[in-house]
Amino acid sequence: MDLDEAILLHRNALQLLPVGHPGRSAFLNNLAVSLTTRFNQSERTDLDEAISLCRNALELQAEGHQDRFASLNNLAISLTTRFAQSGEQADLYKAISLHRNALELQPEGHPNRSASLNNLAILLRRFEQSGERTD
Repeated sequence: MDLDEAILLHRNALQLLPVGHPGRSAFLNNLAVSLTTRFNQSERTDLDEAISLCRNALELQAEGHQDRFASLNNLAISLTTRFAQSGEQADLYKAISLHRNALELQPEGHPNRSASLNNLAILLRRFEQSGERTD
């Protein structure tokens, strides 16, 4: 029940932030992560909503925005999860593209670079699907 309450509170907080508020993208991401967590426990519609929220958060973040890496990463993880459930290859290909974009934001020596490289290991899933040796 704590997760349901967290989702409700995230939704309530989001309603208090008007479109254009500088913190709105962070609140969208927080709600998306909570919905993805609940999806992992039961609800497919939560994952679809989480993907939509992540896309909305990303749209609010211009190049150079400090939270852009997190939004790219969250959306990619949600799409990878949906791919694992549905087998929809478009989700996997989009997730790989997003992880590559996130990696570009993490130059050599950046503390999050290893996480970005690790996330790109999903190329192995694409290889398993397509047999493409470049992956």
